[in-house]
Amino acid sequence: MLSPVACSFRSSALRASFTSSRAFRSTRPAKTVTEKVSEVADKVNKEVGKRLASAIEKGEKVTQSTKETLGTAASKSKDKADQAIHEAEQVYDDVGDQAKHTSKAASQKLNQTAAKAKEEKEDIQREMTK
Repeated sequence: MLSPVACSFRSSALRASFTSSRAFRSTRPAKTVTEKVSEVADKVNKEVGKRLASAIEKGEKVTQSTKETLGTAASKSKDKADQAIHEAEQVYDDVGDQAKHTSKAASQKLNQTAAKAKEEKEDIQREMTK
């Protein structure tokens, strides 16, 4: 049989081995490769999502700005076209008025000339009948 010292040493060694094995078992085991890859993929996915969302927001702002710019430019173009039409109508009216005036003046001159010609005809006929 074993001596009491040997038994005491043996029981101390057994307790130490249980204590040390419990300490190793109580720590969290290291992550597996699959878990690490999954975490990295998750982080990459979130970062890509954030950047895409940011790019979409910037695109929306640029689109809105472009719409406003084009809207302003279209409005200015329409205003200028309306102004050009108005000016063309005014020129047309002025030319029409001038044509009417010229036509009226020509008509008056024609009437005066016709009246003179009639007077001369009458004068000639009077002189012939004398």
